[in-house]
Amino acid sequence: MTNLSYFKFSASWPKDSDDVAEISLRVGDRVISRIADTEKHTVRDFFRASTTGLAFWLADNWWRLRWETIRDSRFPSVDWRLRHELNSASGGALWPPVRIFSVGDRIAFAPSVGKNVVNGPQSYFEFKIGMVAADEYERELDGFFEAVLEHCAKIVDGEALNTLLKQITIERKEPELAAWRRLEACLGFDPDAAPDEVINALIKLEDVVGEEGVEEAAHAQPGVSAAKSLNLAIEASRESNIEVDLSLAESLKRDWKLPSHASPWEMAEAAARELRSIIGVSRGLLTHDVFADIFKARWDDLKSATATARTLPYGARIGDEKKSRLALQTLKPYDRRFELARQFGDAVWQKDIDFGIVSGSKSDRQKFQRAFAHNLLCPFEYLQRVIDVNDPTSEAMEKTARTFGVHPSVVRNQLVYKGYLPFENTNEEAEAA
Repeated sequence: MTNLSYFKFSASWPKDSDDVAEISLRVGDRVISRIADTEKHTVRDFFRASTTGLAFWLADNWWRLRWETIRDSRFPSVDWRLRHELNSASGGALWPPVRIFSVGDRIAFAPSVGKNVVNGPQSYFEFKIGMVAADEYERELDGFFEAVLEHCAKIVDGEALNTLLKQITIERKEPELAAWRRLEACLGFDPDAAPDEVINALIKLEDVVGEEGVEEAAHAQPGVSAAKSLNLAIEASRESNIEVDLSLAESLKRDWKLPSHASPWEMAEAAARELRSIIGVSRGLLTHDVFADIFKARWDDLKSATATARTLPYGARIGDEKKSRLALQTLKPYDRRFELARQFGDAVWQKDIDFGIVSGSKSDRQKFQRAFAHNLLCPFEYLQRVIDVNDPTSEAMEKTARTFGVHPSVVRNQLVYKGYLPFENTNEEAEAA
């Protein structure tokens, strides 16, 4: 509905139609609404549906679509699917099989769970996951809502839609209310459905961990136990005897010359390359001592320290300008190196932030951490010199993993993200987007 070229959510009403329109959805070069009519032997880039029905679904789920991420792309809950899969919208239309969810400052458009296409006389083409800047997403939806209200104002549902959209506008403009709605959504609740005591407990913790820390904690452990889990992570960090200096993260100039739509993986690869340049080890294995020097610590201390977050849903760090204490979850040396690298990566992602968590969530912040650890410990430009990337056998990947001091999955993931091995599931594909 705008002149922006990357993301398009447009509707065209045929003559004499007061609601049903031809609707197209495009993310970059991905036409998500491309459909084949096998009976007519035609292909078109739009589907026909009730625009008020679509607008109601988008408005009803506005906060969760914008702020709620996904924990496991393979097995999302029924409640999550109802709020994020477009084919949950009412109206009986042949909706595109797409799910929409947040990863932070971007919105993901991914194939729905199960079949990527709808079988029958009309079938959608498969598409790969695409990402849209969140502010662009909001502007495009606002334009779509405006166009629907203008065209459908006289129909029965027009007034009700207008009332709903006015309420959402008020919520978005009021800072305290917007923050409340945002946190509800991050936790996986509809508006006014989250227990007040949970929201209030998390808001109180903002004094310790900041708004960003609370949001990441909500993504990592959504639901009613979020505040309890965050309190435990804070306690585990303070009790940890793993004390490190992350100030080297501030030395990165970040002049990475990346495209405007660069993914966390691309940013992390550039950041890891710059850090290796700073420490003077551009390729090959980071020995334990060199790795520990990044944290201004001794490897023996890092290796033997108690994992105070071992039984918690996620690890964490808490500190000040000079030192941070780390609550780690892992025990094996190669796992601990990877987790420590993620902790450093978080300091790169969130500059001048004294609290962070390391979790399995799908936010861009967590994806950056994982990608940073991959590329710091096992940079692809050197990996391809020690393994035949065109024939990476399991034995070869295990041997290469030992060379770099990482788990074999790190080697495999590098080969997957560089296109030498296929994605096994949508989780892997989303991780690289």
